[in-house]
Amino acid sequence: MKEEQILNCLKKETLLDEKTIYTYALLRSAIGGAIGSINGLVLLSINGNILYIHQANIDNSYGERLAKIYISDMKNIQGKAGMFGGKFSFNYDGKEYKFKLPAKAEKFVDFFVM
Repeated sequence: MKEEQILNCLKKETLLDEKTIYTYALLRSAIGGAIGSINGLVLLSINGNILYIHQANIDNSYGERLAKIYISDMKNIQGKAGMFGGKFSFNYDGKEYKFKLPAKAEKFVDFFVM
């Protein structure tokens, strides 16, 4: 799918707001709990005060929602964007989330660390 189609779907499903802050990432730590243990490619999108984490597919589409996280409840937020990729991590509800980001994730990281 084309990126524009994905963005339209995310907005239609209220998973992305007008700021269009999102990125694809590799999940470096497993999300555990009720949904089991997940690793791999994910789509991170922000709508208001909520960060959504969805499984992502190689064609840019997205699948099952893995987490709905209230940004105001996130702790120990760290992020770094760079020319060769970046990283993003935080704690939420007793779990640690770590992601490896692509090279063009400055807008996403800036949202959290500025």
